[in-house]
Amino acid sequence: DIHGNLEALKTVLSDIRKRNVDKIICLGDIVAKGRHFHECIELIKDNCDIVLQGNCDLYFSSNEYSEDKVNNERIQYNRNLLTNDDILFLKELPYCYEMKISGNLVRFFHATPTLINKFIGDIADLDTYYEMFLPSDNTLSLDIADIVVYGHIHKSYMMKLFNRTIVNAGSVGNSFEVYRHKDKDASYKNV
Repeated sequence: DIHGNLEALKTVLSDIRKRNVDKIICLGDIVAKGRHFHECIELIKDNCDIVLQGNCDLYFSSNEYSEDKVNNERIQYNRNLLTNDDILFLKELPYCYEMKISGNLVRFFHATPTLINKFIGDIADLDTYYEMFLPSDNTLSLDIADIVVYGHIHKSYMMKLFNRTIVNAGSVGNSFEVYRHKDKDASYKNV
């Protein structure tokens, strides 16, 4: 999840170059929130081997509007930061990518195999986690994945379960609080 944060994306790409990474996969949400949509899209095109569609990429490249005037103004403002080529690029991004690594099926997607905007955090029940490995109409194969890598929640983690691995890649320069509670949150003055 890059969300238009150009400086953070440049920093991450610089770090990747230092590490001699041979394949870069972007899990989507190149746009929304920041202001540098076009520049981020160009860097992603130039540097990533695989680019998947995120919910914000889909949302701001579609022509769907709601009856909510404020939301429509937000959509139009964000679309004005995109060129026609950017919009076409975002619309045509694939949902999923799969590869075999050491005999394991590794499946990549933005949020879940079934929904591009469903939130599956690092605290969920075992059945919910297991569903992340299952195929859907959006996956390339009908096999159960051995490893899944996704984004969307902006919090990196890795977990082993059912002799499988689930990884969240986190976010490029756009972290946010996932778990909040009015009686348990620390004061912002203590941070």
